[in-house]
Amino acid sequence: MGRGNVLQYWIEDLPWKQQSVILSSLRGPDTRYCSNLKKISKWMRRITQNNADISSPYMEDETLPSIEEIEKEAEFCTVHYLSHLLHGLEIIAYKHPNKTISNIAKNYYLGFVDKILHLNPETKDQLEGRLNDVD
Repeated sequence: MGRGNVLQYWIEDLPWKQQSVILSSLRGPDTRYCSNLKKISKWMRRITQNNADISSPYMEDETLPSIEEIEKEAEFCTVHYLSHLLHGLEIIAYKHPNKTISNIAKNYYLGFVDKILHLNPETKDQLEGRLNDVD
């Protein structure tokens, strides 16, 4: 430990804009403690980073919450925080090389978009167009 990259290998293959979005999505809510959203943040950290301190709960493994449990907490969070989380989940859903992980992220992404925010999900092509490094 201590050498190389703290980010997992698959992140390196993403465009820089998508890498930036992932990094911004790993934080917690600004306004209050939300235990279920925190579990998702820890999960996202585990699948995007190599653990630099196994004695810390920063990435500890916890049972992931349902979209219904998240919905109750999301109404008390800022749109700014939720948009970072949502976009990070979207990139993981479309880009993570492990299908089990990408499916978990996709279920959260679609649950947020459809059940909580009542919006249409972005397609992978739309994501690529929006977060392409070439202007």
